[in-house]
Order: sequence, then C-alpha cells, then structure tokens
Amino acid sequence: MPDVIRSPDCGNSPKNALAEEIALALMGVGALPDTLLAPDAVWDRASGALAGRDTIAAAVAAITPADRIRVEQVATHGKAGSVSGRITRNGETRLYCHVIRFTTASAREIAQLVSFEHPGGN
Repeated sequence: MPDVIRSPDCGNSPKNALAEEIALALMGVGALPDTLLAPDAVWDRASGALAGRDTIAAAVAAITPADRIRVEQVATHGKAGSVSGRITRNGETRLYCHVIRFTTASAREIAQLVSFEHPGGN
C-alpha cells in the first residue's frame, strides 16, 4: 500500500472528498465503483483515451499503486472537479492532475476524466 498524504481541502466538502477518492482510484489506491461511471464515460490520458464504463473500470482495476501519493489540492464546483499533487513511482516524483467532469452538479456519475502527469515533481 502506498504512502498517501490526503488534502486538507476535503474536511467539510463531501464533493471534494469524492473527487479525492476518484483521483486516488485512478492512481491505484482504493476502488472506483463502476456505477459511478456513466455508461458512455471517457477517460483521456497520455497513453490514449478509453471509452465506456466497463473499459474504464477494467483499466482502473489493473493499475499498480504508486509508492507515494501526495494530494495537494482538491477543488470542485458545479459539474467539475480537479485533484492535483505529486506521485512517486520507482523513485521518480512527478506532478499529476486529474480533472473530473460529472454528468450533473450532484456528482452522481462521471462523464469524463482527464489525467495528466509530468516530470518536475521534486
């Protein structure tokens, strides 16, 4: 299990807490319930886009957790949210950001995920 440092931005915001849980699942920590994904959800990431609830759920389930994840900021508003911080794998620390677009402001289903990582996270 990786060392996870959670954001202080989630204490009073259930939607921020949900966004953080989704982002952690996208990095191999915890689960992303497939019922949270809209049937036609899309996950855009550097290795290519994935489309459909089952395809995304299978990809998330196959992720190997990182060594360390630091969640530095979580922000949600309306139908959107973002989670960013630093992730360490095999001794290399990178910056990451996951952008989440829900189908509605109630955040019951994910329509789109966009994930970025890049060097320079030290």
